[in-house]
Amino acid sequence: MGVCFVPWIKKKKCVACKKCVKKCPTDAISMVKGKALIDDLKCINCGKCVRICPVKAILGDKDKMDVEIKANIKLLKKSLAKSKNKKDQRQIIGNQVLQLRMQRKVIKGTLKELENIKK
Repeated sequence: MGVCFVPWIKKKKCVACKKCVKKCPTDAISMVKGKALIDDLKCINCGKCVRICPVKAILGDKDKMDVEIKANIKLLKKSLAKSKNKKDQRQIIGNQVLQLRMQRKVIKGTLKELENIKK
């Protein structure tokens, strides 16, 4: 079982063509202020919206992971830039590593419980 994100819409790229709205099998996409919006409670992660979007405004799993990784690194670099002391920078990185490891444990535990519920 792979990690599955609800598709994500880059609002700046959305041209309000409504193709995704029409193709969504669960009516999980609506238009709000001229931009597509995905209801993550209705979305079944089928990927039809990702494939149909003519301007590639909807990101799928891999693309969203890449965006989130880059955002995490950008925030880390911003924190590092505030401190010129190498020791402090190593501590900032170490703290980030610890936080991410904790998040990984939470995710693994949650996945395990979800698998138990499925049985």
